[in-house]
Amino acid sequence: MEKNIYHFNNKISKSYISICCFVLIAFFIGTQPIYAQGSGNITGKVIDKSSGDELPFANVYLEGTSFGSATDEEGKYILHQIPAGNYNLITAYIGYKEQSIPVIVVAGSDIELDIKLDYAGVEGDVITVTAQASGQMGAINQQLNSNTITNVVSADRIKDVPDGNAAESVSRLPGMSLVRSGGEGQKVAVRGISPKYNVMQVNGVRMQSTDRNDRSVDLNMIAPNILSGIEVTKALTADMDADAVGGTVNLKIGKASEGLRGNFSLQGGYSSLSNTYENYRATGFLSNRFFNNKFGVQVSGFADHFNRSSDVLSAGYAINEISVTENGNIPLDLNSVNINDRDTERERLGGSLVFDYQFKNGSLIMNNFISKLAGQNVSQSNNLRISGFEWTAGASSSESSNTVVSNALQGEFDFPFFSMDFSFSNSISGQLSENTSMNIGIAQSASGFTTPSLTDPSQVTPAELLAAAVVVNGENDKRATRFQTLNRDVTEQAQEAALNFNVPFSLSKNISGKVKLGGKYVRNFRDNDETQRQTDPDRDVQGEAFIILVQDSLWPELGIENIDRGLGIRAFLFEEPSYEIGDFLSGDSGIDNFFYRADISKMIRYTEVAKQADYYVLDIKESTQYDYDYGRNLFAFYASAEVNFGKYVTLFPGIRYENFNFNYNAFDTEKFGPLLENFSSEAIRDDNIKGTNWFPQLQLRVKPNDWFDIRFAKTKSIIYPDYRSISPYRFYDSNGSPTMSLGNPSLQPALSDNYDIYASIFQNKLGLITIGAFYKEIDNLIVSTSFRTKDAGTIDNRFELSPTQQTVINTWLNLDATSTVRGIELDWQHNTWYLPSFLKGIVLNVNYTKIQSQTAYPLQTSRRDGTGPFAPIIFIDTIRTGRMPDQPNDIFNFTIGYDIGGFSTRLSYVYTDNVLDGVNRTYDELDSYTAAYKRWDFTAYQKLPWLEGRLQVYLNVNNLTNTPDRSFTSVLEKLSSLEYYGRTVDLGVRYSFHKLPE
Repeated sequence: MEKNIYHFNNKISKSYISICCFVLIAFFIGTQPIYAQGSGNITGKVIDKSSGDELPFANVYLEGTSFGSATDEEGKYILHQIPAGNYNLITAYIGYKEQSIPVIVVAGSDIELDIKLDYAGVEGDVITVTAQASGQMGAINQQLNSNTITNVVSADRIKDVPDGNAAESVSRLPGMSLVRSGGEGQKVAVRGISPKYNVMQVNGVRMQSTDRNDRSVDLNMIAPNILSGIEVTKALTADMDADAVGGTVNLKIGKASEGLRGNFSLQGGYSSLSNTYENYRATGFLSNRFFNNKFGVQVSGFADHFNRSSDVLSAGYAINEISVTENGNIPLDLNSVNINDRDTERERLGGSLVFDYQFKNGSLIMNNFISKLAGQNVSQSNNLRISGFEWTAGASSSESSNTVVSNALQGEFDFPFFSMDFSFSNSISGQLSENTSMNIGIAQSASGFTTPSLTDPSQVTPAELLAAAVVVNGENDKRATRFQTLNRDVTEQAQEAALNFNVPFSLSKNISGKVKLGGKYVRNFRDNDETQRQTDPDRDVQGEAFIILVQDSLWPELGIENIDRGLGIRAFLFEEPSYEIGDFLSGDSGIDNFFYRADISKMIRYTEVAKQADYYVLDIKESTQYDYDYGRNLFAFYASAEVNFGKYVTLFPGIRYENFNFNYNAFDTEKFGPLLENFSSEAIRDDNIKGTNWFPQLQLRVKPNDWFDIRFAKTKSIIYPDYRSISPYRFYDSNGSPTMSLGNPSLQPALSDNYDIYASIFQNKLGLITIGAFYKEIDNLIVSTSFRTKDAGTIDNRFELSPTQQTVINTWLNLDATSTVRGIELDWQHNTWYLPSFLKGIVLNVNYTKIQSQTAYPLQTSRRDGTGPFAPIIFIDTIRTGRMPDQPNDIFNFTIGYDIGGFSTRLSYVYTDNVLDGVNRTYDELDSYTAAYKRWDFTAYQKLPWLEGRLQVYLNVNNLTNTPDRSFTSVLEKLSSLEYYGRTVDLGVRYSFHKLPE
């Protein structure tokens, strides 16, 4: 039966769609070149009078008319179909003096007019535009001249004062927060919307997911030096992918500009946690144009290595229902504590190669980009569980890599009455990993530790429990109970083709604009393959047989004896007492005892021998339930318009149509016994997931005067199910209490109605102040759920359930309740160019975001229907409300920079309030949160007097105050995780040059 799950949202009012369609049709009819017989065009370039550099996103318009345009990234502009007559051509660019030039347009003429602007410096001072000020002014002008709500990180800011990776650069914009890993930003949340609900692009080409389960993309694998800018679009237009609920982040790679340009850097660094000087980064950039500037070549690259080690303390809690606090909270008792020493090394390697050719009426550009992040991790952990006084330990060694590739051929061409652009692209992501681990426990599940100095260990802090614990230490007590290796191979690829036509029109001097018509086709493939093998020396017949082989012939020098059979191998045979954990948690918790440390080389050797002897057994559950391949076809068509009513009002209506179809191959697996071989598995396919959607988009910009504008946006977006949630897979464990984990191919996409209002105040001395508010209503949000049932109807009767026992179902569903996200954003970008002398070098960026959200979480409670031990248990399905995951309440960014002469410095501070990290299905007291995150970073560089000032030395200090990541459980803020990763210091040299052709 066909599942037409992608449907038109009934909540879209018919009048709203009618308005968009009416406006588009009316102005499409009006695009006939009314003034073509008696009109002309003006083209040219806007440049800095002093340096000759192009000024992108300058505002060029004819005074008293609706004709205007923003310059492109090369400073070029074009004004179409201007009625013959006399005009004043106004050019404005924040930070520069406005210029007015009289022009006479003759019917049928094409006027070429280049414009040179003077920097608005203090009279009598030597005019010098510093790197940070130039970057800020570029970002302000691009933001103001965008046809939607956009925030920008400029090329000057990225290259002259770079961050550690692309995610860190994005995070300094309003409303942006990070998911961190090892002390560096990894993924980006936009306005509190989880990373998987946002779109990441390179030059407008969508990056494929780098996550195992969802559609999120890692940005920590990209070094900023290859980028020419970053754009974050928060209100969709009809030509943009509709599944960017939070926003679209576009990483831009430019093309070669005139002359030979180069930029090379080399740095070394120190990591305080590991106390090593092994960090390094090398970057290179080279570009030039040939054949009278028609053909450009740009190449860039980076290679780096960073130690991202960390110390982690984590804790678990249990509900104490006997006591209730005065405010109604159920107290939590400490239940477990874990300490983990992670030794992590990361290496990045990547670059870009860009070719472009300029024709008289357009250009072709070929973008090629690749980046790979490889990691090696060794982890040592010890765990204390108060219930039963259980002690366990673990060790693991892993290698992983994430690779993204993007290739695109793009073109833009202008014709007499329209322009055309197209794009053909290929985008790939790949994930490879191998993780080998070993579990250590106490023989025969005996007590693993005591706390003689504590009366009630459940009422102390995690650090106090660790300090008081005495772990049993007999040679025969600790046993190695499991060895396993998980291999993961995930590949996703997409081919994309897009074609757009822009038709300018002018109905009168006061009504003009353009209509855009376009289409897009995307074909996606994703393959997820996981294989886990293991050997259990403490439980199965094969494990014991392998121990005999190891003891007798395969590895007798390990020292295995008969006592190692049946209970697990004595752990001291794999122990490395000399393993150094260093100053654990920076000494803040007084923890200096790690109880057990494994010899990683012996662990790996044991698994290699098991594999060679064919005793490394396949774990069918872990090797099938995550295996699937997925394909998607997407057809999109859209129409939009830009309608200028005089100089002060611009309307942007648009509508988008999308048609999808999905197909999946996965596995249906059943485990019916205690042994690894007690299973059955067969392939399962679903290729009937398809449907259509319409997305009306409407934006309005009102500019009542030259220093103020206000924007309104009403847009619609969509959330497609995560890859695994909609997969037809099933894993059924009937051994004991039945449990079934399965995907849900009947999931509907979530649909979001988005409302934005933004006001901007801008002036040369003031800079740019932006005040905005946003509101989102999300219907059918997809959430994971777990419940007990005998009713197969709850899973659409796809599979039979036990008629005598309640089956635990783990799956996904659509919420009936509407989820909401609302917030405000404040942003001030300012520099003191107008102050005299040394005071004019200050550059300030400050932004604050306040966010609130509410969604529902399904849960199931139970009670006995009657009294006595044999009274039947009744399960009650209900919901509880809370905020959405990854949503902080407050985000604050503050950056102050200072430039004088050849010296530049920047001090930045970021504050991100606590984030909901995990939701307990029964008790909100067991919800988990990340603590508020506060961090200071510092960077500086000094130009040296040699080589004409082209050489500079720079210093970066990240995490100045050695701030750890903290997490807690419950509003009572019980510490659940503490991770120190230390500060890093980088010192390097950079050489840059620009040689213009003679």
